Amino acid sequence: MGTGSFLWTPNYMISNVNIANPLVSPDVPTTYYVTLTDPFGCVGRDTVNINVKQFVTQFAGADTTICRTDPVVLQLTSDALNFLWTEIPAGNTLNDPTLKNPTATPLVTTRYHVVSNIGKCIAEDDIIVSPVPYPAANAGPDETICLGESYQLNASGGSIYSWSPSAFLTATNIPNPVSVNPSNNVRYIVTVRDILGCPKPVKDTMILTVANIIADAGPRDTVVVIGQPLQLQATGSTNYSWTPTTWLNNPLISNPVALPQNDIEYVVRVSNARGCFDTDSIRVRVFKVKPGFYVPNAFTPNADGNNDIFRPIAIGMRSVDIFRVYNRWGQMLYSGTGNGSGWDGRFLGRPQETATYVWHAEGVDYLNNKIKSKGTVILIR
Repeated sequence: MGTGSFLWTPNYMISNVNIANPLVSPDVPTTYYVTLTDPFGCVGRDTVNINVKQFVTQFAGADTTICRTDPVVLQLTSDALNFLWTEIPAGNTLNDPTLKNPTATPLVTTRYHVVSNIGKCIAEDDIIVSPVPYPAANAGPDETICLGESYQLNASGGSIYSWSPSAFLTATNIPNPVSVNPSNNVRYIVTVRDILGCPKPVKDTMILTVANIIADAGPRDTVVVIGQPLQLQATGSTNYSWTPTTWLNNPLISNPVALPQNDIEYVVRVSNARGCFDTDSIRVRVFKVKPGFYVPNAFTPNADGNNDIFRPIAIGMRSVDIFRVYNRWGQMLYSGTGNGSGWDGRFLGRPQETATYVWHAEGVDYLNNKIKSKGTVILIR
């Protein structure tokens, strides 16, 4: 390139030594020198080397195996200048068939044929790429067991196995370890490898659920009056069975209604679909009296844990709306509502003296009748 007069040397296998773009055809590697003289007499020089090959050398590499869906770069070794790859069967799996080292993503075994050339010198070669599937990792289905049970895991899909976490497992490097008495739910992950096919790891997960059934039949003890329906209420799972069935409207639900005629203890068996279960019970005492307030006539608030709180025993009552205590001068010392409310023998934080006090209670019985009652109690120090 340039403006002026050219002179090429050596004058060997060259079409014209005085033009900018002569045609050369050397049969051995040759370096050509060019001298350019511009109209002002300034001179510039440059060289170009023509490398002459007797033949094209190339090697497409050994046949290879890949994991299916993975890409692979075809590692062609060649001194050619131009390349053209074709594939059998045709599948359009090359990113560019004119590259020296294209990337292939075959899904089936494919023969790649490359034709390379330097001018009219041509070489050809083949490489076969065989895809194999990833390991079909399978940790097994999710499972539910009862608290206190063990469970054998069972994975498949490969030759080498690795479980995590290791919690409760007898081993982590076999397909079928045992989870021994797991105390809580565990999400197990198995990593599977295959020494016969694709060596890359594949993971799968199974969840081992530990069912801890805790039956609750309600309060340990309760009282009713004769003829009063008792609404039982159990919790803990999905299936319920009450025994005995005496005086129950339905022993197979969580909340049957009992109409006991005598003292009785009901036991509820709570279970799930897996068969895990637990039991609890409730004792029912039946008073053959009218609904009302049954109040002790004395109490001893001395903090010994026995008879320290003065409270009414509401039998057959739906609610306790008022419970109050007065001294002999009519001063109200305590006011409370609800079953279980009671007086600890103090007023404004000060213990009251031994004396007789008046109490008043109001509430609604199970038939929605208004009940009022009053009486006296002796505070003993």
